[in-house]
Amino acid sequence: MQRFKRLFWTALALAFLGVSWLWEVLHPVIRRLVDWIPLEGLKRRVAAFMDQLGPYPTLAVFLVPLIALEPGKFIAVWLFAKGQWLAGGVTYIVTDILKLGFVAFIFKTSREKLLSIGWFARMHGWFVFAHDWAHAQVAPWKAAIRKALQEAGLLTGKGRV
Repeated sequence: MQRFKRLFWTALALAFLGVSWLWEVLHPVIRRLVDWIPLEGLKRRVAAFMDQLGPYPTLAVFLVPLIALEPGKFIAVWLFAKGQWLAGGVTYIVTDILKLGFVAFIFKTSREKLLSIGWFARMHGWFVFAHDWAHAQVAPWKAAIRKALQEAGLLTGKGRV
């Protein structure tokens, strides 16, 4: 039972880190796309608007992309059900990228206000704790894989696994 429990928590940590890794990989891509599209004026106006809001109205704006873009996932599932795998996959990915991009921009713009809300700050703290915990759970597996790759001559130095 202990072994199953350890495997479960490691799988959960890997899933959490997978999402985190995906964001780390997609963030520069999204940044390049946003930089390519001339949105600086719009971003400045949104940031100025957000500066005028209190913490809870800022939270409402923060939640808008989460709610507004969620129907895109239902459309993707509908496309999958119709057998249109490519269209469904593209719809799902584009919806998630847009959602993450908007949420990240709003969080970056209004981080201090959002963290002034007690329960939001606690959730943020929990997320940071969970991220650190997930890294700690996966660290022994990463070290073992790194060692095996080094012994096989497939990895030299401090390569990342």
